[in-house]
Amino acid sequence: MPVPQSAPGEAPASYDVVVVGAGFAGMYMLHKLRGLGMTARVYEQGSGVGGTWYWNRYPGAACDIESYIYLPLLEETGYLPSEKYARGE
Repeated sequence: MPVPQSAPGEAPASYDVVVVGAGFAGMYMLHKLRGLGMTARVYEQGSGVGGTWYWNRYPGAACDIESYIYLPLLEETGYLPSEKYARGE
């Protein structure tokens, strides 16, 4: 279905997909959808991206599961963690 045309700099009037949440999964979904040529919009309650990492910014914050769990997704983004438990910095 074609997207209605908007003025330059304006958001499209409609989207193929709406993603709720700008955490790791939401941002990865946006990346994959755009790669498929789809239009998408991400909505996030916070004022920035990050999901759990956005809400938990404190010294020593780290993931509670081992980083290798995310490897299939992280390899596609070009990032490989250097620690067993990814840190929140």
